[in-house]
Amino acid sequence: MEGTSRHAPLVPPSKRARETPPRGGVWAKRCVGLGACCCSEKGKSRLPPRGSPRSGGRRSSRAPGEALLQSLARAGARKWMEPFLHVECLLFRLIAKLLCKIHSICMVSDFFYPNMGGVESHIYQLSQCLIERGHKVIIVTHAYEDRKGIRYLTNGLKVYYLPLRVMYNQSTATTLFHSLPLLRYIFVRERVTVVHAHSSFSAMAHDALFHAKTMQLRTVFTDHSLFGFADVSSVLTNKLLTVSLCDTNHIICVSYTSKENTVLRAALNPEIVSVIPNAVDPTDFTPDVSRRNKSTITVVVVSRLVYRKGIDLLSGIIPELCQKYPDLHFLVGGEGPKRIVLEEVRERYQLHDRVRLLGALEHQDVRNVLVQGHIFLNTSLTEAFCMAIVEAASCGLQVVSTRVGGIPEVLPDNFIILCEPSVKSLCNGLEKAIRQLKSGSLLSSEIIHNNVKTFYTWKDVAKRTEKVYDRVAGETVLPMGKRLDRLISHCGPVTGCIFALFAVLSFLFLILLRHIWKLLSCCTDKPKRASLSPGCNKEKVGSFCFYVKKATTTQNLWFPFMDKPGGLLF
Repeated sequence: MEGTSRHAPLVPPSKRARETPPRGGVWAKRCVGLGACCCSEKGKSRLPPRGSPRSGGRRSSRAPGEALLQSLARAGARKWMEPFLHVECLLFRLIAKLLCKIHSICMVSDFFYPNMGGVESHIYQLSQCLIERGHKVIIVTHAYEDRKGIRYLTNGLKVYYLPLRVMYNQSTATTLFHSLPLLRYIFVRERVTVVHAHSSFSAMAHDALFHAKTMQLRTVFTDHSLFGFADVSSVLTNKLLTVSLCDTNHIICVSYTSKENTVLRAALNPEIVSVIPNAVDPTDFTPDVSRRNKSTITVVVVSRLVYRKGIDLLSGIIPELCQKYPDLHFLVGGEGPKRIVLEEVRERYQLHDRVRLLGALEHQDVRNVLVQGHIFLNTSLTEAFCMAIVEAASCGLQVVSTRVGGIPEVLPDNFIILCEPSVKSLCNGLEKAIRQLKSGSLLSSEIIHNNVKTFYTWKDVAKRTEKVYDRVAGETVLPMGKRLDRLISHCGPVTGCIFALFAVLSFLFLILLRHIWKLLSCCTDKPKRASLSPGCNKEKVGSFCFYVKKATTTQNLWFPFMDKPGGLLF
């Protein structure tokens, strides 16, 4: 991102250095990623390259730790290291632990695979990159139908599917206490040092933050959405967010607009809020001009058909432009309650041959739809960071979008035409794009793709998130007395006192659980650790290919044995 001269990155280098402090010294920089190596005697990786289906990206062909070996050779140390090259994996892992900060991270959210979406993709891709950088990462989510217990995904990513009841829209019901035994067990067993929660809509994320603070763990929260301030649902959500984030160590937002929104909603200190954008895998979204129909102009729309995505605006744009341009066609992908509005428009104006409604799309099919179009239209009324326009630009399309939320920060001006959220403004923007297309003044698809693929990468997101983990690792967690004072003073006299009482009850409940499990561990033999079944199943969801292994264990998840990690209160 920083090396691109034609487009200023989302976070300027000066601001990025101020918001996310740099890592340690030169040795720490040399050892980045050494903890994730898995090498044979000849120094070749046993794991498949990241471009293969078992991973999700690219992997350097350079042997793990080659830079460190060269530096040691220059210092005259290679001679005594040569006999130990057959165990270089263990050696480099040890060096990485000694010279780098290795974190044990627990990602918590109600939204994860097999459900597909922006938050789910963000958690998975970020976890894979952090694993490659040598950190330990686990994911905690709720059960999806028969998917319960522990599963292992690509590169040994461990996922806990907890047996919690879903209340609404894949979010679990919360009482703050019913999830405490399970979350405490996972934090203690996995020796978690950082709890990273995702999404304001996730009740499990708020529960995990609340209990992690009681256990004196460092906490990080990533906000993926924008909220208002006037309607009842926004007021309640903002109050809950204020309680959750008032004593959280650090908060991450995906755009500067999202940062301003979160700081105002939760009354936060801006210094503890960093901006780290989303990313896209450019290998999944490549242009293919041969798929376009040269006799027509195709406008592509891919989004959920809901009010927030501006489908009412789209229903006004389609008849007006189709009447003015006989060669204009619309390709709409997505499903939702507003689909009936588009069907009524198509029926009323007899546009069955020019407006195609594709319905719900799998993630691997999105690229095949995008490459059929010349222009991508986004009519969203609110967006923190619109991944759809980045994917469309990566496929070489000219983007026309509403100027709302964090969208103006995402792409440079020559890649996007910004309009006001009104039918007239969007029609003018589309007409401008059509004129540029007919005159041949638009940038070629390859030029757009080659530029966009350098803007947002998951490796860069992982590096910047790692700096946040390093920062919170050096911070102290508020003790119970100061935490109660913070809740009462920051959240108001009524809400603050209520949640201060919940914090005390959570503390007492943890003490009770600790004594109960000590008695159980004394009365029963220590059960066997979880073992992997010999085979692994290949499961494909969207463009992601997972190799899943089910864990078999004699341990009951509700009554775990007692691990004793250092540094944990419980």
